[in-house]
Amino acid sequence: MEESARETVALNELAPPKSFLGLSLVLLLAVSFTLDYLSYNYYSNTFLNVESMGFWLLLYKVGFMVAVVLINKKASGWLWSDLGFARPPNWWNPVLTAVATFTAVILLSLFLKPLLLEIGGPQNTAHLAALRGNLPLLLFALLLVWIAAAFVQELVFRAFLINTLDSIFGNSIRSTWFAVLISALLFGLVHTWQGLSGILFTAAIGLVFGIVYILNGRRIWALIFVHGLLDSITLVSIYNS
Repeated sequence: MEESARETVALNELAPPKSFLGLSLVLLLAVSFTLDYLSYNYYSNTFLNVESMGFWLLLYKVGFMVAVVLINKKASGWLWSDLGFARPPNWWNPVLTAVATFTAVILLSLFLKPLLLEIGGPQNTAHLAALRGNLPLLLFALLLVWIAAAFVQELVFRAFLINTLDSIFGNSIRSTWFAVLISALLFGLVHTWQGLSGILFTAAIGLVFGIVYILNGRRIWALIFVHGLLDSITLVSIYNS
């Protein structure tokens, strides 16, 4: 028992200070917001074109976010299970979690989204207009959203962001739910290009995802699937419009 306690103390001493986690978080958000601003304000109509600077800015953003997570994983001694990839307790856990999460988002779309549209106006999806009737571009966009949005954003905005904020604020029940709330707000703000209604609705989805993440033992398997499915439905609907 004493040996176990000494090992815990040793691991805590090896962990990076909260200032390192905080600096990493600020840097990640600053670079992410800056690259998003440049991409959607100067290259919004061409960022799905691999020859456009907007496309590469988005790729740089994704690569940078993943690099920050990996650096902190190494510095903190985290396992992949600490970043949302713990093995589910059984095969049906991620299935039921995905169904429940998807149902919650559908209810938000039915009852909350109309109110948000009245407040903030329609969501801006003009940057995706090039998808209409363009099947090769749709397939390319689907590949991008499953990797850059579904996988990377759940890794960053759920697992990494919530865990980091929770650690910075004290690893208590209160700090956990505060971290969920802050991560949801930041998740909404990185969708600023969608307009006010897009920010608010995405923040609401982020709050649902954050709650599910905590209640499901800090796992993101189901969230990755639901995130990818929601984005895919949006892209296909624009393709068919």
